[in-house]
Amino acid sequence: MLNFSMPIQKLKITNLAIGHFDGMHLGHFELFKHLDQNGALFIISKDETNMLTPKNFRANLINLPLIFCDFYKIKNLDGKDFLDLLKQEFPNLEKIIVGYDFKFGKERKYSAKDIQNFSTLKTTIVDEFKIQNKSVHTSLIKDLLKEAKVKEARTFLGRFYNIQANVIKGQGLGAKELFATLNLYAKGFFLPKNGVYATLTQINGQIYKSVSFIGIRSSDENFALETHILDDNLTNVKIDKVILSFIDFIRENEKFSDLSLLKLQISKDIKKAKEILGNLNER
Repeated sequence: MLNFSMPIQKLKITNLAIGHFDGMHLGHFELFKHLDQNGALFIISKDETNMLTPKNFRANLINLPLIFCDFYKIKNLDGKDFLDLLKQEFPNLEKIIVGYDFKFGKERKYSAKDIQNFSTLKTTIVDEFKIQNKSVHTSLIKDLLKEAKVKEARTFLGRFYNIQANVIKGQGLGAKELFATLNLYAKGFFLPKNGVYATLTQINGQIYKSVSFIGIRSSDENFALETHILDDNLTNVKIDKVILSFIDFIRENEKFSDLSLLKLQISKDIKKAKEILGNLNER
């Protein structure tokens, strides 16, 4: 029923922040402020696809144990049974931290205020958190990313939106005819709107400036996620996976019937990306 991001001693856990925690955005971190060194995140996971922070990727953003609980294993538990389960799993649990809109029990029947009616656990209920008079939610951030508003999404995430991707075999056309790219596959991650972006690519712990493409390639009409590293020093380096951060949107995708026109446009994209990322260093 429970999976753990790292080995933990259950007896040491005295406080839990409970939620879905996709995105690990600034609203979530308002909850995390109430956790201490004996705290952990209790993540109720349902469908870990098309996520801002799928599965253990959340561990990149907070140095606390992550405890994953399968929603389908607990969805029929009554409210008291759910709290009894927590107490059974973590005998020294004293406090639960949840958001104002937290619901639990079969058919989401109970609210955060009901926790203390069913148990001796202390409850901290964190109020709605707003930025620019907007309630911070994962759905808001996804809506911004759908519109390629990656700079605005950063305001609510507290960081640039990033994904982890495996490097896969591509056409080989870029290195021969255009510009060499890393072809990527980001399993489980929500992708921003199709288009060209100024990005940062982390490879083996080192960060490189890059320009990235999401969408249907003109060359073969297939979907692709690709990044071109702007640093010429990256040669003969074995690359299995990367972390790609979206800094700013450059342009919408276009269809090119002529490779020379595509190459000219990519040259312009590279110039624009260097300008954006150069200004980033000056902030």
